[in-house]
Amino acid sequence: MALLYTDKIPHPANFVFSGAKDALAVTPLGGDVFRLRARRGHGWRNPSQAKLAARIEGASTHGVTVLRDGTLRVKDARGRVVLSSVPGATLGRSGPAWLLQLRHERDMQFYGLGEHSRDFEKSGQRVKFWNTDLIADYPFDQIRHDHTNPMYVSVPWVIVKRGNFYAGILVHHPGEVFMDLASNFIWNAEDKADLARRSFYVGAPDGQPDVYLIIGPDLPALTRKLQALVGRTPLPPLWALGYHQCRWGYAGPRHLNWLDREMRRRGIPCDGLWLDIDYMDRYKVFTFSPREWGSRAKAKRTLAALRRRGRRVVAILDPGVKVERGYEACDDGLKRDIFCRNREGRPFVGFVWPGQTYFPDFSRADGRAWWARRVTDFARSGMAGAWLDMNDPATGMVTLESMLFDRGRQPHESYHNQYALGMAQASRAGFLAARPDERPFLLSRSAFISSSRYTAVWTGDNMSNWHHLRMAIPVTLGLALSGIPFNGADAGGFADDASRELILAWYKAGFLFPFFRNHNSALARAQEPWTFGKSAERILARYVRLRYKFLPYLYQLFVAQEQSGEAILRPLFHDFADRKAQSLGKISDQFMVGPALLHAPVVDQGKAARAVVLPAGCRWFSLADGRWHQGGQTLSVRAPEDTTPLFAREGSLVPLRAGQTADQTTDLREIELHVFLDETTRREAVGEYSADDGATFGYQRGRRTTVRFSARIERDGSLALGVEKLRAGFGPLRVRVVSYASAGRLTLATASDERRLVLRPFSWQATGRRLEARASAWFTV
Repeated sequence: MALLYTDKIPHPANFVFSGAKDALAVTPLGGDVFRLRARRGHGWRNPSQAKLAARIEGASTHGVTVLRDGTLRVKDARGRVVLSSVPGATLGRSGPAWLLQLRHERDMQFYGLGEHSRDFEKSGQRVKFWNTDLIADYPFDQIRHDHTNPMYVSVPWVIVKRGNFYAGILVHHPGEVFMDLASNFIWNAEDKADLARRSFYVGAPDGQPDVYLIIGPDLPALTRKLQALVGRTPLPPLWALGYHQCRWGYAGPRHLNWLDREMRRRGIPCDGLWLDIDYMDRYKVFTFSPREWGSRAKAKRTLAALRRRGRRVVAILDPGVKVERGYEACDDGLKRDIFCRNREGRPFVGFVWPGQTYFPDFSRADGRAWWARRVTDFARSGMAGAWLDMNDPATGMVTLESMLFDRGRQPHESYHNQYALGMAQASRAGFLAARPDERPFLLSRSAFISSSRYTAVWTGDNMSNWHHLRMAIPVTLGLALSGIPFNGADAGGFADDASRELILAWYKAGFLFPFFRNHNSALARAQEPWTFGKSAERILARYVRLRYKFLPYLYQLFVAQEQSGEAILRPLFHDFADRKAQSLGKISDQFMVGPALLHAPVVDQGKAARAVVLPAGCRWFSLADGRWHQGGQTLSVRAPEDTTPLFAREGSLVPLRAGQTADQTTDLREIELHVFLDETTRREAVGEYSADDGATFGYQRGRRTTVRFSARIERDGSLALGVEKLRAGFGPLRVRVVSYASAGRLTLATASDERRLVLRPFSWQATGRRLEARASAWFTV
């Protein structure tokens, strides 16, 4: 295997390129998705376990052709060439390695790359994809203050942006894929032999060249097509979108019951209570510490009692199985021969938390089935979900080369990057076997192509400092653009001590991330919301409650992701075109939450104000100060410690939870519908809202209510709301309209009648001062 953790990668100068037209075969899959493979395999293989779609819905409007000299050319619907390879140097080989080289144009920008921490826009970078265990593989000072690439997740996907045209390239290969995004290999820039700045390329050290080329042509369409190919995120249970509290050191009932009491006493809603490695018996996976739990039966009763009080408990599962005679999982795994082997044909041994450790071979169906059966028993004990850690795989200080797969027949690099994928596939199967009608929730540290079908991802062991807070937004957006929309960073940071200022900034920045968890190390100061003083607790609790206030809106984003692959967290240029007067392509500290909300948190120490770019094409309502602002400008916005700049897009309908949110009980059938129109708005606001039980697969059997709302300001200044019920499988909805126009009347039109309602003064607090609005009485639809 190649030297890791540097930016050294192969160069085209060491490859031989075929000029023959048959070097590449292009297979259209539909919807402007094309699969590129070598016509002659040269014995290459592809052991990928990623589940990719064979067909994509929709017609293709772009043409991909291979010319006589082997040049690849992509034309748009008007016949213009928008992407092409280097003539005579398209597909190259160097021994078992291969490389696909494309022309670099000056207007190109690059995004994606899965989990990659250096800059949001990736031009000029050299990248390798190899899942790492950061704390074991990098110096601590580099982790704290610099960039660590590669990271935990390998998704070899790059987005090519040319103005407002977008294409994407996915390398379907489980090994150490490399990419060069028009870097400069040499200090002497006058050396004309260096083609790097005139080209960009992707490749792999071996295997069958297998590349997917996707044409947007805009970013929303490109994102939907990628999700259709690699797998949309299954609708999670509603509780998984709530707030989660975790710490290395939480070990059992004494910690869980303490957290339950404190959250309830302080009025902080919290769905998930998490257990790190200390809940186990000497770190042995699938066990409970007798000292902490007493017995497995007592553990089951404790977990059931917490669930009745609205708390779901999620425990960590590491893949490593302690080497110990008499430990049932170890004995059974040896008997069934499901562990990875070393070069001598014996079980491979690593050194992680339990000491000497065996590793299940997730490359094999019998290995996955063995793990799934044990997860089923784990779920039946009362665990609501599983936290899949150390699945990079982490083997301690033992080198990885001798960890072999498929009973020693496959080298380590063939399954390294997809080890976590196999673990997630097996774990999800285990939960479904235990509770077939309950939506599973898994969280994984590592991931590969198509992991989104099985698990959410958190960005691993981050640090409690401002550098890691600043990185959280672009890393999360990069994952979202790469087909893993359900992700997030640990709020406050995992390692080192969070300050009061930092924890406040992190909660404000992350309270609308797809995944929101406070997790930190036993070696650092405690960072539960009440450990930074009373004034900090009030602010942190308010943002947790705001998370629950916005939960119906966040849930709709996950509904749309499952149905059509719509993005959840998005960069500004996802929803708004780049213009010369307002370039959005390098803004990495603002983001859209779905189509309606723009968030611009403060992520720099000591700052109480910031510049906020408001994209053109609409006006924006500040949820911090209650004022409308024209788009197409940059505002200077004050953001004291209790405030974060959050804006609602004109023409949006945002469903929020009704009333106060001091607990985690959310009924999706009762919402406030916030209508962001005012007297000058001439557009209609349209949106769909779906309600179901938030827990089971009943919605797939028709137990869901879906309503389409349409709102507009009439000529007399009144507000009109149309309601069309599309499905009624989960009963009626109870709705109150909240309007930010001055009109005092609402005309409500349904299929059966039309009625007038009075809009009375109404106020509430979002991310700043109290907002003045007008609200209707409650009505049922």
